[in-house]
Amino acid sequence: MNTAPIAAQRPPRPVRVATHLWQCVGLGLAGLLPLCAQASAPTEKVVCTDAPRDTWLSEAQARAAFHASDYVLVRFKVSRGNCHEFYAIDAQGAVVESYQHPITGETVRSTRIAPPLPNPKTNPP
Repeated sequence: MNTAPIAAQRPPRPVRVATHLWQCVGLGLAGLLPLCAQASAPTEKVVCTDAPRDTWLSEAQARAAFHASDYVLVRFKVSRGNCHEFYAIDAQGAVVESYQHPITGETVRSTRIAPPLPNPKTNPP
């Protein structure tokens, strides 16, 4: 009989959102960003409108309202709450998640996570 401790008995490690986002960034650079889960928790659902989609801004108009050209990498999608949702990386390496109203183009919610500071032990000058 095996009496070694079972790994399942250990409590699960908490997931840090910033770490998860940086993993998504790595996948985004590899072209696999659609495989990432949303950065927002499911309880934080953002709802924008119930208006018919023919009244919404086009993706090109939404990108212009978001100023997508100011970012290095941008992923656009329509959220479950009927918002234009953007995931982007700015020139400083920060990850931005932004929800835009699909009719007005106004920002409903925006989150920016700064890039981690380099570790001087692993990245000497």
